[in-house]
Amino acid sequence: MEKLEQFLQKFIGPIAKAMSENDTIQSVAEGFMRTGPVTFGVCIFVILGNLPFDGYSDWLISIGLKEHFEAISNASLNILGLYISFCVAHSFAKRKGDNALSCGILSLLSYLIIIPQSVAGAEGAIAAFDLKYLSGTGILVALIFAVIVGHLFHYLSNKGMKFKMPDGVPPMVSESFEPIFISMIIVGFAFFVRVGFGYTPYGNFVNFFDQTIGAFIIKIGLSLPTIFLLYFAANLLWFFGIHPNTVYSAFVPLQMTLIMTNIADFQAGRPLTYLTITLVSMFASFGGNGNTIGLCLSMFTAKSERYKKMLKLAFIPNLFNINEPLIFGMPVMLNPVFFIPMVFCNVVMGLIGLFATKIFTFTFNPAMSLLPWTTPFFVKALLAGGVSLLVMVLILLAVNTIMYYPFFKIADKKACEEEAAARLEKEGELVE
Repeated sequence: MEKLEQFLQKFIGPIAKAMSENDTIQSVAEGFMRTGPVTFGVCIFVILGNLPFDGYSDWLISIGLKEHFEAISNASLNILGLYISFCVAHSFAKRKGDNALSCGILSLLSYLIIIPQSVAGAEGAIAAFDLKYLSGTGILVALIFAVIVGHLFHYLSNKGMKFKMPDGVPPMVSESFEPIFISMIIVGFAFFVRVGFGYTPYGNFVNFFDQTIGAFIIKIGLSLPTIFLLYFAANLLWFFGIHPNTVYSAFVPLQMTLIMTNIADFQAGRPLTYLTITLVSMFASFGGNGNTIGLCLSMFTAKSERYKKMLKLAFIPNLFNINEPLIFGMPVMLNPVFFIPMVFCNVVMGLIGLFATKIFTFTFNPAMSLLPWTTPFFVKALLAGGVSLLVMVLILLAVNTIMYYPFFKIADKKACEEEAAARLEKEGELVE
């Protein structure tokens, strides 16, 4: 244990620190979080438009509401690439001290330039943006160009490319004119990318990325081995005090691609592309990082006063997937007693869940993936897949609790002994 801790502190610690201090990585994470008003804001309407009840969709069509619910999706989730393009570049420029608004707008402009601007119609091409380029894999393209534009904007700003206005000009005016030359260069870059890929068999950069680099990234990133490795690494780092967001932030773009692709499939009536991996992810991880909800349930059998009080403090937050009080207060972090369940429970539960998907049929409403991460796991399971999914999650909760229980009893016994020793010591002081 000590050697493992030394290894992580020596080799993994610096990497995690570098990632947490890297402007590009943090801008990507912040940019995706900044789209929260879009994803969370429309969440309830997307859910209401896609409730998993027989005949519900036909009823919405009959009363004329279906197209209006779809309009909300089309204005938000189905063009999420636009919001990400702006937010990531804006976050990067803000971190660098540049004109964040101008950088975000130029990123959005570049993204719109490189994607196709016509769709096939019955009587020929129609001038319009195809939604398939604005979500799904388009999210990764938007992210790439947001990062490129952000770096290019910062580089050119530091190379004296800003247009200088006379003193006395209002800041609003000068800030609008400052990036004129920078804008020309960035637009020229996007133009050459558009033209260059227009002469290839792919037709445009998005198709090129989708069929080559993007396909490889998605195949590797959205695979079951990667998901299991992700949870294992996140919990291992969390056990040693390195926050798992360091790991998860790099996975956010792929996660959003998965969610948007599943939602598009669901709305089109197609089988979900990523149904299995979505289900396994839900089965493997709930109740906070390390699935500590099982530890909380084990604490209902506590005999020590220490853990009885800890249960009162940690149980309710853990229901909402917040387990910092438990990780640091118990503590679970750096506590060798809890190393095995903390690090391996996700993998065990995920494998059991994967086995269950091979035997039973589960449905999943991908709109529920938009629920806030603090949504209690049993609520999300019921809304996403009905009673069958809820039952499966509760079975895995029992497995989770069984994994933690024997290790908790060891900790509880030790706490009882320490409390008894403390009482005897106090009584001895009173006698003296």
